[in-house]
Amino acid sequence: MKSVVVYASRSGNTRRVAEEITRAVSELGEVEMYEVTDAPNRLPDADLLIVGGPTEGRSETPPMVEFLERVDRASVADRAAVAFDTRLAWPRILSGSAAEGIANRLRKAGARIVVAPESFIVDTKPELKPGELERAGSWASDIAGRLGVSAPVAA
Repeated sequence: MKSVVVYASRSGNTRRVAEEITRAVSELGEVEMYEVTDAPNRLPDADLLIVGGPTEGRSETPPMVEFLERVDRASVADRAAVAFDTRLAWPRILSGSAAEGIANRLRKAGARIVVAPESFIVDTKPELKPGELERAGSWASDIAGRLGVSAPVAA
């Protein structure tokens, strides 16, 4: 299995979540991780695209929106994809969700959203709440399981 992780981060929390997701998915195969401003317009071929960023102003950050508008649609079309965000623990109706916006934009670009968008919670400092990194790793491993992917067998 090959995966591509693209993330945006302002305070470092979303970067830490993306790193944990990358670590978890790397146990199942090759993975490439890009900060959103460094991500290529044409994404490499992969079985799974994972995109995430912080929720700001109830939605995605401007760099994430710019990336999702410039990405080559052919490199996203028919690809299994998931979206995540970091946000406050407020009800989603109040906080909004970058993950929802990311998933909608990926869907419009032709990606197949294979699991519901996920939020990882930060406090007002902002720091990730205890247990959120571990939850991110479990979430990523679960996605691979839903796609029917298992860890490679050692020879």
